[in-house]
Amino acid sequence: MKRILLIGDIVGCGKLGMSAMIPILSKMKYDVCRLPSSIVSNNFCYGEFAVLDTTDYLCKSIEIWEKLDFYADAVATGYLVSEKQTKIVADYCSLLKQRGTKIFVDPIMADDGKLYNGATEKTVEYMREICCVADIMVPNFTEAKFLANKYLDKNSLSNDEALDLAKILFSLGGATVVITSMVVNNENCTLLFDSETERFELFKYDRIPVQFSGTGDVFLSILLGQYLRGVEVKDSVVNAMNFVSEMIKRNASYANPSNGIPIEMYLNEVE
Repeated sequence: MKRILLIGDIVGCGKLGMSAMIPILSKMKYDVCRLPSSIVSNNFCYGEFAVLDTTDYLCKSIEIWEKLDFYADAVATGYLVSEKQTKIVADYCSLLKQRGTKIFVDPIMADDGKLYNGATEKTVEYMREICCVADIMVPNFTEAKFLANKYLDKNSLSNDEALDLAKILFSLGGATVVITSMVVNNENCTLLFDSETERFELFKYDRIPVQFSGTGDVFLSILLGQYLRGVEVKDSVVNAMNFVSEMIKRNASYANPSNGIPIEMYLNEVE
């Protein structure tokens, strides 16, 4: 059984972060380990929230795991709370990568054209650092623009601009780039820039007029789980995109989309 290490936040209320990823990856028959970067009371969109920084615990866990010869076939990083913590996680991921571990980075910090509550330009800088060690990075459109420091004033890009954006992110460390919630030529799509072939592709989808929190976590789980099984990155991206789209459709009338999709109800459809 392959082992996946999740490094990110544990959210007390809502199917976000690890709460969304663990059920999916467990259903896909992976051994899922957890290294919390923080414990968060609820989604930041509520405006009020409590955050417990777990950097000291994180450091001690890594130290012990190194003594115990801990291994992971893949690491997926999510929300990180500080420059110090990001440096620690980046160094640990770099060490594991040298041992053959695949590194997936979701640079959680922004959406809808703006940084999340509490995120700053410093956040953008240290998210670039963690992207440097990634094998596959999965920012959303807003995060991609902040990482590249380009096209921040644009809601839609041309094909040439989208390729330029992907190449800027690729240049950070040579990772495969997957950008979700992309808008190109005024059409919704997911972008893929494959690091092995340097092939650029856009996969269009119909936007559903409801916005769920945590869909990026669901997307990354399916992508990661399928890719580790040997599915081509292109097919993994398309399957993840289609799964998220179907979940949003089925829950379009859900009372509180800010708390994420009730993913446990659909685990029998995770493959």
